[in-house]
Amino acid sequence: MFNLVGKRYLFLIISLIVIVPGTLSLLIKGLNLGIDFTQGTNIELRPRAAITTQQVNTLVSPLHLQSLQIIPGNNSSVPGNQNIWVRLNTRIDTNVQKAIQDALYAKYTSAISVIFNDLTLNPTSGSGKASTVTVVNITKFPTNVTPKISDIQALLAKLPDTSDPSKGPPTSTPTPTVATTPTVSPTATAKATATATKTATATSSPGVSVSPSPTTTDTNPSNIPVKVAAVYQGQTTQTITFLTISVVNANNLLKLESVFANSKNNYVTVLDNATVSASVASETTRNAFLAVLAAAVFILLYISFAFRKVTRPWRYGACAIIALLHDVLVVLGVFSILGWTLHVQVDALFITALLTVVGFSVHDTIVVFDRIRENMTRRTTETFEQVVNASLVQTMARSLNTSLTVLFTLSALTLFGGTTIRTFTLALLIGIFSGTYSSIFNASMLLVMWERGEFVFKYLRRTPAGRTPDGRAVRELTRSRG
Repeated sequence: MFNLVGKRYLFLIISLIVIVPGTLSLLIKGLNLGIDFTQGTNIELRPRAAITTQQVNTLVSPLHLQSLQIIPGNNSSVPGNQNIWVRLNTRIDTNVQKAIQDALYAKYTSAISVIFNDLTLNPTSGSGKASTVTVVNITKFPTNVTPKISDIQALLAKLPDTSDPSKGPPTSTPTPTVATTPTVSPTATAKATATATKTATATSSPGVSVSPSPTTTDTNPSNIPVKVAAVYQGQTTQTITFLTISVVNANNLLKLESVFANSKNNYVTVLDNATVSASVASETTRNAFLAVLAAAVFILLYISFAFRKVTRPWRYGACAIIALLHDVLVVLGVFSILGWTLHVQVDALFITALLTVVGFSVHDTIVVFDRIRENMTRRTTETFEQVVNASLVQTMARSLNTSLTVLFTLSALTLFGGTTIRTFTLALLIGIFSGTYSSIFNASMLLVMWERGEFVFKYLRRTPAGRTPDGRAVRELTRSRG
């Protein structure tokens, strides 16, 4: 039988070698916290054409984004040619937007995404003053359909006229007008003259009457022609992620898109846009700490209750918590190093992964502890160290088989899954690997060291009644065996 317990110091040294660098990084550098824990904005864009980080930094420098981090990436799950941008000659109202949507839905189904953005762009050719025009971003085409620029141009060749969106929606308002109608009031005046002729003259005094005549005047008529100025198709699967403590509102996001579009027509699609205020960030941090603390306390209470028939059951709970903290420190330390080397950020999903690691680690530890409890009643002539060693050998195959199936799945998700869940799966992968190690080689070893009074445990150990200093159980059965 393998003497695993006899090599307990080696296993603890291996744990220290893993924990110490990460802990030092955690104390000195800390974690690269995402906007879930600090206020700011996280924006992920897909450009039309590939662009370098230096070029991006030069483009966005006039926007004055504070503490800006630019992280290039790649998302091959959506082909680059599945992104279409249609630049119109003017801004359009909701009526024209609906006409464009209906035409696209009729050809490509309503599953596609059609987004209208009003961007301030330079003229398509020559020089001139920048103007605000509508750009239609079309994405999420069916998987078996590759859009063509010619098809889009033909589909949107005839568009209805638009009103001026800056004046509000197109409306028609009745406006009263004044109509002047002359009416004649004849008055006859006879004038006698010295001659024998009598002349009658009639004078007309015009009477003016005002009557309201309702006529319709368009305050914002739909008389602006709309046509397609240009159509562009994506050429890359590159992604660009912006991390900044500045709060980027809708207007600033449009400015960011305009900056890219004015640089060689490199239009962008917004894949993700998340903004967190300072109050929400502080609440998230507090809740994350309380969640981990509450999990540790309940685990300690539960294990103490489950092993209540064993002498000093709280030792089992305490050793499980120490092993749990080992796994938490390993994950935090690794992500601290990844934070300042590869700019990996910690977000809310990281806390979910950490709590999952805590549960998985304790699950494996309880399996080993439960076998120790069973063998304590069966192997009454053996020392505690021998009982623990036998329990580890018996449960090792089960623990390894269970963990390996999970690790294989997480490895596949980390390597081939989407970038949005990569941090989550990586945290799970590291934590469950560490949890498997600590359950077998740390938690049980700590029990033995506590029982034998080694290192700091000598201050916490008292020889229990009915047990000799070497750890043998003195029971009626062993006495009868003489």
